[in-house]
Amino acid sequence: MEDKAPRRYTTAEAAEVVRYAQQTLRRSLCCDGHFHGIRPFKLPGGRLLWPADEIDDLATGKAREQAAA
Repeated sequence: MEDKAPRRYTTAEAAEVVRYAQQTLRRSLCCDGHFHGIRPFKLPGGRLLWPADEIDDLATGKAREQAAA
């Protein structure tokens, strides 16, 4: 059985999906510790990888639906 790693977006990819500037994601992370409740994985060297499922949910509005329920 093959173990699948979760999908992740770079900051540029995540920003494109949610239609924000890359710097908005970085600033929100720096000031608030998260971007709309989503925390990225930090790699050595400072790169950030964002969980694709959570970013996709935010972009499609599923995150709001779950919060309202």
